[in-house]
Formats: sequence, C-alpha cells, structure tokens
Amino acid sequence: MFNPASIGAIRSAFDLFLGRRDALVRFDVSVDGFWHSFRAIFYVLPFFAINAAVEHRMMLSDAVVENVPDAAFVAARIVDYGIDWIAMPALLMLFAKRLGITRTFAPYIVVRNWALVVMTAPQALVSLLLGVGVLSFEISAAMSLVILGVMIRFHYQIIRWTLGKSFGFSIGLVAADIALSLVLSEVIDRLFGL
Repeated sequence: MFNPASIGAIRSAFDLFLGRRDALVRFDVSVDGFWHSFRAIFYVLPFFAINAAVEHRMMLSDAVVENVPDAAFVAARIVDYGIDWIAMPALLMLFAKRLGITRTFAPYIVVRNWALVVMTAPQALVSLLLGVGVLSFEISAAMSLVILGVMIRFHYQIIRWTLGKSFGFSIGLVAADIALSLVLSEVIDRLFGL
C-alpha cells in the first residue's frame, strides 16, 4: 500500500494544489494506474478517523442530540465513507459518453482520487486541534469554511485541467459532487438512526 508510486502520486497532487499544472503528467493514467488510484482511500483513512472521532465527540456534547450509539455512528461513517468514495466515479462512468468525457474520465478520476488525500488533510488537522481543545468551536468552524472554499477551488481546477470542460460544466460537477456527498450522508445517517 505505502509504495513509491502512491507517495509520488500524493506528491504530484500536492504540487497541483500549489498550482504546478505540469504535475499532471506524473500521474499514472493507465488502466492499472486508474485502479491503483482507488487505494488512495487508505491514505485518507487516518484523516477520516480524526474527523469522525471529533464529530462524534461534538454530537455527544450537544444537548440537542441524545444517546448517539457508538456502534451505529461508527458503522454509519464507515458505510458513508466507502460509498462516497466510489459514488461519483461510478455515476460519471455511467454518463461519460453523454457528458463527452469518455477519453478524459480516467485521468480525472486518477487525479481526483489522489487529490482527495491533499483535500482531506487540512480539515483533519483543524478537527484534531478542536478535539484536543487548542481551537474553539467558533474558530474551527471559520477555519473549516476557509478550507472548504480552498478545496472547492482546487477541485474545480482539477476538473478544468483534466476534463478540459467549460467553466459552467466544471462548477456544475463540483456542485454535483458536494450535493451527492451530502445526500448520501443524510440517507445513511437516517438508515443508521442518527
């Protein structure tokens, strides 16, 4: 799992985040590279665990939420995490021809998967600082909004650079990805009684 190709892909994603568009050529967009990029989920896992742990702690301390079962919360987050990771790639694969992205679909998914490592890390740091009491809820919420804005912009750039689509299409795909994540999270929370 932790091999030089994966580390190189994460480094390339970070270079993209810094605006170094030439890093695109360093991603393996072959069939093997496409499937290998889904292993990025394991690099995101520690960040996911931090965010989920702090979220659960905040839910338990919220007087409005009563008795959030640990097992249900953990199960819901794991299912949500797994489904969310593959939902948008699966939908795009189904509609790739109709959307005119058949040739650029694989490069986009490869870059997106590795970029998710870079996108998830800053929020995990803020969650960790909130969880250990270094940041107040208000400051962490403000920082989270800034991080969200920066990461939305980064995702938009990835779409423009890999799919080569218009401004409107790119904004629409970012919005669709966020909306799908929110809907899935809500549905899964309800299924698990959260």
